[in-house]
Amino acid sequence: MSSQESRSSPPLGPVKIDPILRNALRYTISAKEYKTLHQYLVIRTPPAVRKQAPQPPRYSSIVQTNDDFNAAAIRASLRVFIASQTGLKLWDLITTYVLRRDRPQ
Repeated sequence: MSSQESRSSPPLGPVKIDPILRNALRYTISAKEYKTLHQYLVIRTPPAVRKQAPQPPRYSSIVQTNDDFNAAAIRASLRVFIASQTGLKLWDLITTYVLRRDRPQ
């Protein structure tokens, strides 16, 4: 086996990943959502970015746990918080604009 072949082959054992990074990934996006995001990345990004993005099976093996209920609940609550915050900011912009327009100067 040449040295070039040994460098190009991926490691056979499981890849160690930092637990903090693994939990951050797990709480941010699910494996199904990552699969959809990865399909989008493959279509719209340059090849250099495609090479760096992990494949969906690898991502699901990284974030796989026995108990995913807490992560799903946190993801849902973050989405509700972001949607509420965005809605309130939009409401503030609309009401400010409408009130300024109706007020005589």
